[in-house]
Amino acid sequence: MTEEEKQKVIEAINKRKPELRAWLDRDCWKDYDKDEKTGYKAWYVDEENGIRSIKSSIVIKKPMKEIFDYVFNIENKSKYDHKMDHAKAIAHYDDEYDLHYFNYKGMLFIENRDFYVAVYHKFGEDFSEIFTTSFDDPKYPPIKKVTRAECIYGGWEFKKQDDGILCTYYTLGDMKLNQTMVNTTLGEVAKQVVYLKEIMEK
Repeated sequence: MTEEEKQKVIEAINKRKPELRAWLDRDCWKDYDKDEKTGYKAWYVDEENGIRSIKSSIVIKKPMKEIFDYVFNIENKSKYDHKMDHAKAIAHYDDEYDLHYFNYKGMLFIENRDFYVAVYHKFGEDFSEIFTTSFDDPKYPPIKKVTRAECIYGGWEFKKQDDGILCTYYTLGDMKLNQTMVNTTLGEVAKQVVYLKEIMEK
């Protein structure tokens, strides 16, 4: 862990994060999936470059800090993100910036995909967030038999409401794979919020 690497992580975040609010709040999101019983909702946008953006949300009746800490703990990620093979924390720089590694399961005859991601995280009593975007550095070259994908935006927002914490997950990534095939898996990816709710409220 070096100060130079930390600055590169901050640069990666600063390149993408200013675009996030406008991307999330666009009026072109289309209904993707929902479950009235659980309160789960999901939306998608097919971008001009052919990649599909998704976001999903659900209300969890637990304290903000408990939810935020659980999601930020990288050891818990595969418990609700069922497409994940494994993940690990690479570096913790300070109270806002980290570097993580995500490795996602492949399919029949298709190898795993992975990312190194710059992480920005901020806790607040009424609003908290975890934002990730791809981090590229010669120090972390592609791994044999694993395809290096690109995470453009990925993360969580947590908003305090009268009925609990509104948890929103979002992602836009280039998996370096036929997008039609990727789209068939995004329903499961969006349901991370459902699986998280089941874990937190059991």
